[in-house]
Amino acid sequence: MRLAVAAVALLAVATPPATEAARLGDDQYTFSGYTMEAPLSEYPALKFLKRSETEFVKDLSLYESPAAALIINGVTFNRARLRFADQRLESIFLSYEGRENRDKLMRWLEEQYGKLMPAERRFISQVQWQGMRMVISLSFNPNTQEGILWVLSPELHHLINEATASLPD
Repeated sequence: MRLAVAAVALLAVATPPATEAARLGDDQYTFSGYTMEAPLSEYPALKFLKRSETEFVKDLSLYESPAAALIINGVTFNRARLRFADQRLESIFLSYEGRENRDKLMRWLEEQYGKLMPAERRFISQVQWQGMRMVISLSFNPNTQEGILWVLSPELHHLINEATASLPD
């Protein structure tokens, strides 16, 4: 699971935007009440899970959101985790089940962040909305009927990846 998450993140940040990917405006950096790069102190209801550090990020912390706090367009998530880099919101990781929930999330995302191109809409495995301050990735595995909605700050995510890439094998 971690490898899959890392691969999605790397693709979201390292590759140039696909021509079919929806573009987010520079002023779009809030997702369902969470502001990317906002200080941890703005979210006192989060439950601490674990802390680590990297060469460039001295405090890499993982928190869990109460399940009832994150329901989007009728979709209840199995897991809602938020990661903070040096006390600033770096990413939101939400997992869900079912194709119907993927379709509900897709409709909501398009209403909030812009319509995808027809070719991108047909691509079931993963779609993205990319901007300078926020990247949104919605993926779904039809074999397992499980999906991930992942939102990240490209700037903070790059710091984490930079640190990971500098570690010796």
